[in-house]
Amino acid sequence: MKEVEESDYESFDTAGRKTERVAVEKKAEGWGGRDNYPFPDGVAFIEVDEMKCVGCGICEMACSMEHFGVINKDLSRILIRKYLLPLPKAVQVTCVQCPPQERECEKACPVNPPAIYFDKSTLHMVVNEETCLGEKCLLCKRACSADIIKIYSSESIYPFVCDLCDVENNGSRNPQCVNVCPCGALYFKGGGAREGNEIHDIMRKHADEKAELISKRLYPLPKESVGYPGWRYD
Repeated sequence: MKEVEESDYESFDTAGRKTERVAVEKKAEGWGGRDNYPFPDGVAFIEVDEMKCVGCGICEMACSMEHFGVINKDLSRILIRKYLLPLPKAVQVTCVQCPPQERECEKACPVNPPAIYFDKSTLHMVVNEETCLGEKCLLCKRACSADIIKIYSSESIYPFVCDLCDVENNGSRNPQCVNVCPCGALYFKGGGAREGNEIHDIMRKHADEKAELISKRLYPLPKESVGYPGWRYD
């Protein structure tokens, strides 16, 4: 058994009264939404299950709180898009920490070395604000097939990219969106799931494309059948 501290000792009888103290193992650190599974050790990304998302936006709130201390979805690095398929459906969009050959944002950066890149020591994407050209460039945003790279110029002229809530950039990854999702629609998965391109390709699709695929699965009726002329309504 692991070493335990004084506060780790606790025991109760059948009536719920405390009795002799015995060592109790603490649960491993992890995300509570999945029975406190431990976090991945190596390269990892946030995988979404669009079919479980109800569009509550709690993940966006948690992200903005973690990075800026305020609730503002415009400051979130995870996005919720809402569509009529023809009935309402929410679709999450996240950065999937693309492998090198598919990292279009990094390829598009005109700076050498790229100002947006995957940090091999902290295992997530970062933006070097000292070299980034900021809002006058944004080639990285245009190159991202999922359109997940964001900018909110009233707060920062530099683009936002998911850092897995490693705010201090010291390798302490703890994605709050995964921790708070009440529907279990977000997963913090190890890099093994990205060895095959099939899963990864699905994850990095644009929300519009995801919504089109979901509509074919859920609703055989055309999206115009309810008389709504648009597609995305958020």
